[in-house]
Amino acid sequence: MTTHELRRVAIPALDPGLLYDVDVEDGVFTRIEPVGERTGASGEAVELWPGYVEAHAHLALPANFDDSLDDPRISALSYLYHGVTHVADLFGYPLLKSRWEAGQAESAVPYPELVHCGYAATATRDAMGLTGHGVEFPSPVFQLGMEEDLADVLHANRRRGGTFLKVMFTDGTEQPEMAARFSRLSPKVLEHTEQVTREQGVPAVLDCNTREEVLEAYRIGFRLFAHPVRDFELTDEDWQQLDGARFVSTLSGLRPMVMEREEFRAEYGRPGFLDTQDPANLDFVAGVEEPYGIQYKCQDTRTAALHAMRLNNLAALRRGRLLVGTDCGNTGAFHGYSLLGELDLLAGDEADDPELRDGLRHAATVDNLRFFRELAGQDSVTHPLSIGAPATYNLFTAGTGSPLSTLPDTTVVHGVAIDRTAIAREIRTIRESASEGKVVL
Repeated sequence: MTTHELRRVAIPALDPGLLYDVDVEDGVFTRIEPVGERTGASGEAVELWPGYVEAHAHLALPANFDDSLDDPRISALSYLYHGVTHVADLFGYPLLKSRWEAGQAESAVPYPELVHCGYAATATRDAMGLTGHGVEFPSPVFQLGMEEDLADVLHANRRRGGTFLKVMFTDGTEQPEMAARFSRLSPKVLEHTEQVTREQGVPAVLDCNTREEVLEAYRIGFRLFAHPVRDFELTDEDWQQLDGARFVSTLSGLRPMVMEREEFRAEYGRPGFLDTQDPANLDFVAGVEEPYGIQYKCQDTRTAALHAMRLNNLAALRRGRLLVGTDCGNTGAFHGYSLLGELDLLAGDEADDPELRDGLRHAATVDNLRFFRELAGQDSVTHPLSIGAPATYNLFTAGTGSPLSTLPDTTVVHGVAIDRTAIAREIRTIRESASEGKVVL
């Protein structure tokens, strides 16, 4: 029997005003007991939080600026290094499923738990020649041309281990007056998709950009959205109409399009980048002369979209509707590393607000884990910090002096402490191998 004890730790996810004694035996919590108030000198106690959960990842998309795809062993270890213990892959995972599972079988440390949808469903080409969102990525997508297609999509994804459905429902516009970039599912197909997934108990996550798209999908019955609204700041009336809807933050996946060279250097200059990511990315961004948004004539619209997204994310947080995810796998958004950066982007200049810090960490842990379990068809009601639950958590030095992106002091997965130095060494070994830590799908 393996045991360890934690004494007088703060657990803000249970009660920010108390200190707790915590016992762990054989990988599960056996005691979580309040032992005093968190006041005065005890205010700087060590904080215990559940492990971070990435709510929007794409393991099979190339995050590197040279379009190379990292070995999934590196991605898994990068998550652990940064205290991320659960990952929701929102399409593409079957492309590297065998590689992930082979690495998991050989790993000396427990891999992050993973849930995935298989491949996304999108629209067919329309009369204007536009294709559905997702066709442009180096990953298969299923196309829904009529209601009867859905049964084949659900069956195919189940065979691949998918437990939920990702649905693309966006024409790609980010700001008013923009021209459509993609075709969209017809209302008839979308309504059929909602009805069938609801009846079969298959969670559905919608990929929408605009207020109009979200309101239409919500009216039909969808409640989980892979991104926040990016064309308008939602009003109180909008939020009343969207009661119960949840949104994944995904600032990190869009921001690289508008970043200057020095912003790239600052973003990738935090501890952990060189230990987990390909250093060639630093050489690449050092040569950036102007933001990609200027080259692609979307600098102003993407900047405005990011501003609206952050405002809508914070409004969702205040209502308990925010999920924290990065859309990592898109260029410049890196597995594990960027989730911690996402917290900084959300906090902005208000990072010293204790209520905001706790709220964002709660969203990235407790709320995200509920979402993860819903997608996996697991118990989403039991609190992750309860007797008998897996002892999977991060420890942080309390206080508001450090960025939210600061690495955890300690990460424990099912009672096993993660050796960050050993993980960095293993990643380096993989990168120094003949494959250079890359895979081709």
